[in-house]
Amino acid sequence: MTDQATRVVPAGWYEDPSDGSRVRWWNGIAWTDHTQQKPELHAAAETLALEASYAASTDAPLVRPRERAVIAATASSWMLGFSPLLFALAFVAAVALGAYVTSSPLVYATLAVPYLAGILWAMLDRRRLRTLGLRGPSVVWSLLGPLVYLIARRARVAGWGQLVTHLLLLAAAGAVAAVGLMTDAAKPLAFGLQVQTELREEFVDSGDATSLTCPAITESLAIGTLYTCQVTMADGTERVLWVSIDSADLDYSYALAL
Repeated sequence: MTDQATRVVPAGWYEDPSDGSRVRWWNGIAWTDHTQQKPELHAAAETLALEASYAASTDAPLVRPRERAVIAATASSWMLGFSPLLFALAFVAAVALGAYVTSSPLVYATLAVPYLAGILWAMLDRRRLRTLGLRGPSVVWSLLGPLVYLIARRARVAGWGQLVTHLLLLAAAGAVAAVGLMTDAAKPLAFGLQVQTELREEFVDSGDATSLTCPAITESLAIGTLYTCQVTMADGTERVLWVSIDSADLDYSYALAL
């Protein structure tokens, strides 16, 4: 009766009857000579080495898939997960540069920074996965963006954390943008940037002035509102530029103070 009950126990790793700190492989019929320390007592590096050596000598399945998933969460993959924050910062910086500081080339370079960083992080992530004995996705996926790479990564490597984080941040950014559009909360900022950009083209790009700075946010968009911009003329003199909102459609006029 005892032998028959023993035989129905499925093959697997079980606590070693002779040593409670180790596990021994039960092949479904009898105990084998293959033993190892319990997973929770095992260092990650030693675990991977033991798995590799054991896989080379037997067809027995490996243990600790959960531990592999934790190891596979590389620093580079988490940077990809949080990359929407970098894209948002780059967008804000590009808008500010375009309106207040410089022309198109630096703006485009600023927008390219998070994209190129995503490719670099994908390369580092794939290299790290390879050192762990895991096959990561092709770096080519990162050319389509961090989200595509993380989806391809999840298809090969266990762990949802990075992908879920990325999706949540994208959803949050979309929600903030939607709220701003629906409530006109972004209109003062958008109008300020519009005025700054158009007046910069009128004075700085034409060579009449070397710099022009207007308020980034217009406190009031009411008809008749006046505010000032600071202009440094080509001859080095500082002038004040008055801007007036003339209609509900935010048409405006401007004039240099005498």
